[in-house]
Amino acid sequence: MNIGKYTFNEFKELAQCFHGYPAPGLLIGGYMVEAVKRKLPEGTLFEALIETTKCLPDAVQLLTLCSTGNAWMRVTNLGRYAVSLYDKYSFDGWRAAIDLEKLEKFPEVKAWFLKQKTKQEQDTDKLFVEIEKAGDQYLTITPVHIRPQYLKKKTSSAIVACPICREAYPKNDGAICRGCQGENPYRSVIQSPGYREPSPGLEYVPIEKAIGETALHDMTRIIPGKSKGPEFKAGQKIEAGDLCRLQQMGRSSIYVEGRTNVDTNKIKNL
Repeated sequence: MNIGKYTFNEFKELAQCFHGYPAPGLLIGGYMVEAVKRKLPEGTLFEALIETTKCLPDAVQLLTLCSTGNAWMRVTNLGRYAVSLYDKYSFDGWRAAIDLEKLEKFPEVKAWFLKQKTKQEQDTDKLFVEIEKAGDQYLTITPVHIRPQYLKKKTSSAIVACPICREAYPKNDGAICRGCQGENPYRSVIQSPGYREPSPGLEYVPIEKAIGETALHDMTRIIPGKSKGPEFKAGQKIEAGDLCRLQQMGRSSIYVEGRTNVDTNKIKNL
């Protein structure tokens, strides 16, 4: 069975080039995307909502105009192998998911999908043959209406220079960039060519010395699976009772407003 305008083998080659390997999930994802595309009226301007980070986003990008770059594709990782395409104005659309009952007729796909076999035990050739033969037969297609909270787009803000690393960042992120706020993913400090020591209006101090000082930016606390939000707000005075919470957040030092008389509005507008 073809995948849109492509034969199965043509789409396998496309997947190989884009994904690095014609992954079964990407091939199945191709059938899923095409199944919901056929449900939309011709000419519909649509966006995509994907419920897994694995393979399906690549299928959407290969077969539609939706991508993370143009913000027409959203990935909400619910751990479910499902994709929805919906009218970007009415938010009505269709969702494709794998139906476990229908999957019983396709043992190779079932064993792969439910991880009943290791990669070494899988017969890849048989699996590919069964994926092509099955096409979209084990899918369930249902109408959906997307909830508004999943459609919010981030508003753009002015771009300014971080007073610490001197790299550009959205002003809405705070007085300094998120990397300098402690969200830097690198073990070593990244110093751009324009790096300068913190402005006189900034001080990076151990939390024990921050008591009585004013936090320069919001500090987020994440409790996996429960909550994510600012535990401390910019302008909040740090008290002795806050040290334990800061330590639990992995903060051993923080940025505070400097003790010199500096106009912090100028810092924010650098």
